[in-house]
Amino acid sequence: MTAPRPAKLARVRTVAQDAMRGGRWWTLLDLEPTLRADTEYWRDLWAPSLAIAASKVGLPDARSRLDEAIAAGFHQIDLFEPELTAAFGTDPAWPGLLDSARANVPGPPLRLTVWPEPGPTAPLRLNRIAAPRETQLRARLPAPSASAWQTAKELLAWTCARWRHANARINAGDALDILEQVALGARYSCVEYSIVLAQGLNALRIPARKADLRRGDYHDGVGKGHAVAEAWIDDLDRWVLLDGQHGTYWVDEESRPLSLPELQAREHPARPVSVGPRDGIKDVELWAAYFQYASVTGSAWAPKGFVPVFQGGTVIETERLLHDSAEAYPRLSDLAIAITQVEGAPGIRLVPEHPYAAGGVMDGRPSPSAAWPLDQTEGDHRANLAASTPYGVLTERELRWTAT
Repeated sequence: MTAPRPAKLARVRTVAQDAMRGGRWWTLLDLEPTLRADTEYWRDLWAPSLAIAASKVGLPDARSRLDEAIAAGFHQIDLFEPELTAAFGTDPAWPGLLDSARANVPGPPLRLTVWPEPGPTAPLRLNRIAAPRETQLRARLPAPSASAWQTAKELLAWTCARWRHANARINAGDALDILEQVALGARYSCVEYSIVLAQGLNALRIPARKADLRRGDYHDGVGKGHAVAEAWIDDLDRWVLLDGQHGTYWVDEESRPLSLPELQAREHPARPVSVGPRDGIKDVELWAAYFQYASVTGSAWAPKGFVPVFQGGTVIETERLLHDSAEAYPRLSDLAIAITQVEGAPGIRLVPEHPYAAGGVMDGRPSPSAAWPLDQTEGDHRANLAASTPYGVLTERELRWTAT
C-alpha cells in the first residue's frame, strides 16, 4: 500500500481523531484505506479504533478487526476503555483476548541495572585565584610532574622554601600578591603559606582548598590556630593534608598519606613527613593538638556543637555548618551518568565530580566528550567507567545493562 503524502496524512489523522471523539463511526470507517497505510499508528491507534467503530455500527467483522489488531501486536487496552469492554466484553472470548493483548507487551529494548552515583556531600568549594590571574600564577610555579602526588609534594616543598615564617599578615590579596611581596623581602604566617599552596595546586589542576585548624578551647587565648591546605590526589584516590609552613604531610603506620578527618580521628599522633628545605615538625604532640577542631574552604563541622568565636572575639565565618566531616569530603573520582543520544542510539555521558576532569574512559576507550553509545546486542553487558584528568585516569566505576 502506498504511503500517503505527509500533508495529506496529517489531515486524515486529525479528521480520524475528531471522528473517534465525536462518535462519527462511519466517517472513521470511510478513512480505513488511508489509516491502514499509516504504519506509525496503525497497530496502536487506528486498528483498535476501527474495531470499536465497526462494533458501534453493527458490522459483522468487528470482532475480526480486533483479532487483527491483537495479532499485529496491539496491547494498550487501557487507552480504549470503556469503549472496548462495551463493544466486546460480552463475547465469551473476551478474557482470552485480554490475555493475548497483555502478552503482546514487549520487554524493554534496554535496561540499565547498575550505574555509578556520587555520595551526598556539601557543594565543593576550592581556594582558587581569580581566573584572569591563574595563568600568571601557573607561570611562577614549578612545572607539574606526571603524577598528581609527585606534583603536590614538589609544590609543597617549593612553597615552604619561599620565605621563613613570621607572624605578619597580608591584609588582602591572593597567591600572586603574596609571592610578589615575598620577592621584595616580606615574610608571612601560616595563612599565607596555605593560600599560596592551595591556589598553586588548583592552578596545576589539583583540587585544593585552605584548611583552618584549631586547638581545644580555641575561643580564648593565643596561638590556638594553624592554617594548612588539603588536596585531592588523583593517583591516591583520596584527600591529603599538606602543611605549607612546615613542608609536611602526615602518614599512618603503613606510610599512607592522611586526610584531615583521619588525623582528627586518631588516638595517637600520626608521623609527619617533611619534603621541604627545613626540619619540618619536631614537636609532634604540640602540632597534633591543632587537629581537634577544623574548617575548610566552604564548610565547618562540629559533631557536638560549634563555637563560632576564635581567640576572644574573631568570628569564625563559614558558608555551611555541618555535623559530620564526611559531608565536606566528596570522593572526586566519583561520577554520575547522564542518558543521552549518541550516534542515533541510547548512550551515556559521564558527569564527573572532579572539577578538572577533561574527558573519560569506557573500557579503555577514551572520549573527550565522555559519551558513548550503549551496546544493544541481546544479553547482559558490563563496562568500567572513569573520568580522566591531566594526571591520568581516575578510579573506575561499574555500569551494567541488559539488551533484549
